[in-house]
Amino acid sequence: MPPARTQRGIALVTAVMIVAIATAIAVQIAFAHQIWFRQMENVADRDATDWLRRGALHWASLALLEDAAQNSTDHLGESWAMGLPTLPVEGGTIKVSIEDAQSRFNLNSIGGTDPTSQANLQVLQRLLEGLQLDPQLANAVADWIDPNSEARAGGAEDIDYLILNPPYRAANRPMASVDELRLIRGFDAKTVAALLPYVTVLPATSNNINVNTASPELLAALVQGLDLPTAQRIAEERLGKPFSDINAFKSKLPQGPTQTMAGMDVKTDFFLVVLDTSIGRHERRSEALLQRLPSKTTTVIWHRPQPLIGGGLQPSSGSDEPDESR
Repeated sequence: MPPARTQRGIALVTAVMIVAIATAIAVQIAFAHQIWFRQMENVADRDATDWLRRGALHWASLALLEDAAQNSTDHLGESWAMGLPTLPVEGGTIKVSIEDAQSRFNLNSIGGTDPTSQANLQVLQRLLEGLQLDPQLANAVADWIDPNSEARAGGAEDIDYLILNPPYRAANRPMASVDELRLIRGFDAKTVAALLPYVTVLPATSNNINVNTASPELLAALVQGLDLPTAQRIAEERLGKPFSDINAFKSKLPQGPTQTMAGMDVKTDFFLVVLDTSIGRHERRSEALLQRLPSKTTTVIWHRPQPLIGGGLQPSSGSDEPDESR
């Protein structure tokens, strides 16, 4: 092959290689730019979602404060309990729902040895029995919360948990989340799922249950001797005429021997707010526990992300976000 033709061939191959390398570099740069652009979009969507949920929490706080200014009772016929449809916002949607946290049994109310704690313990036992679960599980919950190391009948303390694999100790403090039930002896996934709709965790001093919003199952557990069909009838009747005070609730109870009743009320201080937001490709569900204070303000006790699958209004484990006052 003549030298000139050889040189042209080498030049052609070199040119092709240069074009291929340049193309590969350009593709890599374009791909990196696309990833960067998507990341910036995700950051912007996340920031927009954060501001959106803060605004939604502020709206929920104002709605609860407005309700408190109008009346002294809380019931399922009020606007806060109705829920809102999914609302369109710029770039996505949001759905806000509020639930009376005191419509559920506060697990933290049974950890003491005082008469109120003992009465609440009996309520939890009756609730478990009504759900066809072992009532002794209530003692296991109480042992998990109370500060001592003495196991109750059917309960469990450190010695029972340290033999497990992996070993761990009883919390010996108020529960931070209902997810802790999964750590307590006797609670398997089926048992937790059955109990979950009826319980929550609030500060230990929050013992009263709102009879205007509690489920029939919990009403039956609150009043010793009250059967579930009667509790269901009372729950249906209150929809048309909520109870204005506890005496109005007592007037609906069957006549007979004096019935033992635990702490009850017709107003609420704690509310669960569920926020479902979708902005661009960023979807998020979070829950917040709001406390409505006598000083006509609200405070966010905690705010936690939740799984998008499954639902339910109970908080899951995870890092709490800073409290926010309204």
